[in-house]
Amino acid sequence: MSRTTYSPFRIVAMLLCLWLMPLMTLAAKTITLREEPRKLPITTRSAPARRLFASGLLKLQNLHGPEAMEDFRKAVQLDPNFGMAHIMMVFVSVDPSVDPAEQISARDHAIAARSKVSRGERLVIDWLVKSSEGNMIPAIQAMNEVEKLYPGDKFLAWLGAVWVENQQELAMAIPMLERAIRLNPGFAPPLNELAYCYARVRKFDKAFAAMRRYVALLPHESNPQDSYAEILRMAGKFDDALVHYHASLQIDPGFVFSQLGIADTYALMGDEPSARTEYALAIQQAKSKMEAANWALQSATTYIRENDYARADDAFLNMARQAHENDLAVPEAEAYRIMASYQTNDASAMELLAKAEEVIQEQHSHPLPKTARHQELAVVLRQRASRAAHSGDTAAAVSTLDRLRELAESTHDQVIRIAYDGAAGAVMMAEGKYEDALPHLEEDARNPISMNLLVLAYQKTGARERADQMSIILSNWNEPTLEQALVVPEFRARSTEAVKASSRM
Repeated sequence: MSRTTYSPFRIVAMLLCLWLMPLMTLAAKTITLREEPRKLPITTRSAPARRLFASGLLKLQNLHGPEAMEDFRKAVQLDPNFGMAHIMMVFVSVDPSVDPAEQISARDHAIAARSKVSRGERLVIDWLVKSSEGNMIPAIQAMNEVEKLYPGDKFLAWLGAVWVENQQELAMAIPMLERAIRLNPGFAPPLNELAYCYARVRKFDKAFAAMRRYVALLPHESNPQDSYAEILRMAGKFDDALVHYHASLQIDPGFVFSQLGIADTYALMGDEPSARTEYALAIQQAKSKMEAANWALQSATTYIRENDYARADDAFLNMARQAHENDLAVPEAEAYRIMASYQTNDASAMELLAKAEEVIQEQHSHPLPKTARHQELAVVLRQRASRAAHSGDTAAAVSTLDRLRELAESTHDQVIRIAYDGAAGAVMMAEGKYEDALPHLEEDARNPISMNLLVLAYQKTGARERADQMSIILSNWNEPTLEQALVVPEFRARSTEAVKASSRM
C-alpha cells in the first residue's frame, strides 16, 4: 500500500538536508562487512514477547498494520517494559486506522521504559517520540545517531527511509531506500517504498521495475499485488490496476486495503456509484472505527465528483456526527473542512472551517498526538487563508498566513511547511503577485490545487512550456484525494473543450 527563491521554510528544508547528510553519505556507499553487521539490540525479559515483536515487525513491513499492532499489544502485555514494542506501536499509529488515544498511551509507556533499554533503543525511542510531538530537529539528531551506531542494520535503514518519506522528502528517501536494498537484496520492504517514491516523482519505469522485484520476492503476499495495482492506477492504467487488486484478494480475501483500492479506482474512473458500493464493502471489513471513518470520508467524496453537493452535505454531516460520537477528532474535523472546500459562499465556508478548528483544539475531549493536531490545524489554516484571499479579506488572509508560518517555524514539520507554501502561493495568486507565488506553489507541486494555480502562474509569467508540462501532469493525476476530486475532473473537461475549440478554428 502505503522543491531559486527561498521562503523561510525552504531554508528549514535546507537545514533538514544538513541534518540528514550523514544518512545521505551512508546511502551513497555500499557497506561490505566480513562478519554479520552489528544490529540494534532488542531488550525484553520475555522470550515469547521477543517472538511476538519479530512477528509484528514482519507483518508491519508487509503492510499488515492491524495484525502487527495486535502482536505488539500482546508483546507489551507479556513485558510492560518492552520499550521497542511500545515505540513501534507509535510508529504504526501513523496509520490512520489506529485510534489516537492508543498512540498517546504507547508513547508514554515507551518513555517510561526508556531507562531500561540499550543506548540504541533509547535513541529510537527519542527519535519517534520527538517526531510524534512535532520536535523534528531532535528527532532527526536521534535518527542520525542510531544509524551511525548500527550502519548495517537493515531494519533501521528501512525505518529511517520510511520516516523521511513520510516527511515528504522523496529526493532524500530514494537513496536511503536504495541503500537499504544494497544492505540485503533479499529484504523486500524497501522495494515497495522505493517504487512509490519513483511513482510520486513520475518516474514510472523505475517504479514498475522496483515493483516487479518486490512481487518476485513475495509471491504469496497480498501487499505486493496491492502496491502494484496502486502504482498502475497512478499511471492511469485502471483496468490493469483492478486485475492486480483482485489478485491481491485472491491471495488473502481479508486484505481489506485491496477492497478499498478497488473503490478508489472506480472513483477515479468516474464510476461513482460502483465506487460507493465497493467502499461500503471495505467499511464493513474495517478493523477499527478510525479506519471506517476515513473510508466513509472517501465514499462521501464521490458526491463531489458528481457535483451532487446536497448529498455530499448529508454524507459529511452524518460522518461528522458519527466521528463525534466515537471521539474521533481528525475525521470529524476533516468532514467540516471538506464541506468547506466546495461551498460557493465564502462566509459559509469560513463557518465550517471554524467548526473544524474548534474540534481540533478540543484537547481534553479529543486526545490527539501533537503532530496529528498540528498537521490537521495546518490544512484548516491553509484553506482559511485561501478563502479569505478569495473573498478579498486581505487582513484575514495575512493574519491566518502568519499563524501558519509560526506553526511551521515552531515545529519544523515538513508537512506543515508545505501547507504554508500552498497557502502563501494561493494568497499571492489572489493578489495578482504571480512571480512571488511561483516558488511557494512549486514547493507544493504534488497538490492538484497548487498545480492548477501553477499552470496559471506559468501562463501569466510567460513560461508557456512549463505551463504545458504542468497541464499534462495535472490532467493525468490519479490519486484518490479531495484535491484531485475538486480540481482534476474539471481541469480535464476544460482541456478537452480547449482542444475541440482549437480544432474547429
